[in-house]
This record gives sequence, C-alpha cells and structure tokens, in this order.
Amino acid sequence: MILYISLFSIITSAIIAIYNWRINRNALLLTGIFVIFSTYGLTHYFTVYYQDPFWTAIFYGNFSPYWYLPGPLLYLYTRNTLTDKPVFSSWKDTFHLLPFVIQVINMAPYIFSSFDYKLGIARLINADINNVRTLGAGFLISPGISFVTRPSLIIIYACASIFLLIKYRQKERKNLTSNKQNKLVYNWLLTLILVTLFVAANFLALTIKLYVAPVNKVVLESVLAYNISGIAYAILPLALIVFFPKILYGIPIATFAVKAKKTNLVAVGDPLTETAKVIEAYIQKEKPYLYPDFALEDIEEALDIPKHHITYCFAYILNKKFTAYRSWIRVEHAKELLKGGSADSLSIDGIGSQSGFPSRSSFYATFKAETGMTPSQFLENLA
Repeated sequence: MILYISLFSIITSAIIAIYNWRINRNALLLTGIFVIFSTYGLTHYFTVYYQDPFWTAIFYGNFSPYWYLPGPLLYLYTRNTLTDKPVFSSWKDTFHLLPFVIQVINMAPYIFSSFDYKLGIARLINADINNVRTLGAGFLISPGISFVTRPSLIIIYACASIFLLIKYRQKERKNLTSNKQNKLVYNWLLTLILVTLFVAANFLALTIKLYVAPVNKVVLESVLAYNISGIAYAILPLALIVFFPKILYGIPIATFAVKAKKTNLVAVGDPLTETAKVIEAYIQKEKPYLYPDFALEDIEEALDIPKHHITYCFAYILNKKFTAYRSWIRVEHAKELLKGGSADSLSIDGIGSQSGFPSRSSFYATFKAETGMTPSQFLENLA
C-alpha cells in the first residue's frame, strides 16, 4: 500500500507543478514537500518490505539529504503565501538550505560510491534490517543523529509556520471574516501544517523507539502510522487539483492599489476587485487581444501585476478564465466589425485576422461556440 500511495502522491504533485508553476511558482515549494515525503515512503517500502537489493541500493541513503527540506519548504511556502512573496525572495532564504547542504556533504562519499558497493550494503540491510543503524551512513553524522534530526527539523519549522499563521490572523482578522479566498487559503495552510506536524511527530516517536527496541519490531508496529501518513499526503494534492484549485492562487493582496486609484475604480468585497477592473480597462483600451500571440505575460509586463493575481482576477472576479475571456472579446470585436460594414472591404477571414484570431479555423470555431452561428450566418442575419 505504501508503494501505491507514494507513487500516486508523486503523480498528483507533478500535475500541480506542471499546471501551476508558471502562474504561481510557490506551487513548486508545495510540490517539493509532497514529492520528498513520497520518496521517504518509497525508500521505506523498498528497504523494509520489498527487500530487493537493486531497488534498496537505489533508494537507501541516496535521498536522505532531501529529507531535510520539507521543513524549510513548508515555512517558505507559508510565509510566501501569506505575504505574496516569490520563491526565495531574499538571499537570506538560502540559509534554510544549510541542513540539506550539510547532509549532502555528509553523505557524499556514499552517494558517489559505486553501485556495487551500494548493492553490498543493500544485501546486508535486506538480510537484517537492524543494520540500518550503522550501514550506509555519512562520514560526519551517524545514522542515529540523522534519524532524529530529520523529523525534529520539520517539527521546528512547522511550529514556526504556525507562528506566522497566528501573526497573520491577528493582523488580518477582518479579511479572514469577509473574504472567502483568504479564509480558504488560511484553512488550507493550517491543515497542511498540522498534517505535516502530525507526521513528523509520529516519525520522531518511532525513531526514539529504535534506541530501545529492535528495528524490525518498531517497523512492524509502524505499519499503520506509515499508511495513515501516506494517505494524508496523497489526499492533500488530490484535493487541490479536484476540489480546491483556488488555493493555488494564494491570498489576494492588493499590491496594485496605487496604480488602481488613478482609474477611480472602487474595490468591493474582494481585495483584488479593483485590480481586476484595471486589467479589464487596460484590455478594453489598448486592445492587446488583437495580436494573435496575446498572453497572460503581456498583461503582467504591461501592468506589473503578479501572474497569479491576474489569473485569480479572471477566474474569480471577471468569472472567465483568461483563454475564455480572450476568445469572447475577440468575437465581440469581430461582431462589431461585421456590424460596421467591414465585410464590404474585408473577407470573413480578414475580419478574423483583424480580430486577433491566429487562424481561419480558430476564428470560425470560436465564433460559433460564442454565438451559435458562423461569421457568415451572423452577417446574413444582419441583412
């Protein structure tokens, strides 16, 4: 079961990264947390249950430096989401990677050793799981210290993340009450942190048991705990994809408020309502949709608004995803050209080109999807 849970979590996490990293790169931090926990599950499965020397040699020891990253990634993801900062917004953030770097140095002799050497270690571990206490260790830090410090570091960072949530709640209590997006993301962060804290505390308790009981006995007793932890970390990314995709847009923070005031637009309800109106006003005035390669990046560059804010504004304030809005406004422009008599001097295909459609087929298909008729039929109805 651990194998399938871990693989499923990796797949769903990859989907999150592929479809969201261009919009909100903090999604990469979230994906990193899920994937790293999954590699721990795979290592546990191949080392303890499957007991195949080949797979044990691949997983055992080689991934241990990465197990020092979930804590820092959780903290950075929480902080960046609450403050709307980008990934590693300051050079000081690299200090959070020090435990990972130290473990890379510690494990370097083993990681870069020959595969035959690792196979020998794997066979000894498969023969007696208690050998994990001494075999495949780094040259600076003993396995026992590594076993304890990994979950301990996650617990420390999880507690620091809870502290960030408490400060945010005290400061933004009004927004948490009035804005659904803020409340949704806040509750998501709290759930993620508490689940992570539960899993890390469980692992730490099991690790402490290793000092007073044989490894195989502790492993046997930990089956339920590993399964519960794995299921929790498989459900979280799945829930994001299927039920709560809005979480990935983060907490809307109106950093664009200074420019927005120039338009005399009044924000109502959502903190980014004003920003959404500024975006819409820009599109209506500058007509960037008339260019076939018009994309989110053009709005981001023109208005200096974070891309995940733009995506959020389209999806949840303007109530159309960007691609749907772009198609709609291009069709509206084509309809105005047809109504204005442009068909007297331009072909139907020319009107599609003048409206920003990249091809004849996309013009006809989109126009019919929006209006229920082809451009030619629309023109005939005008006569």
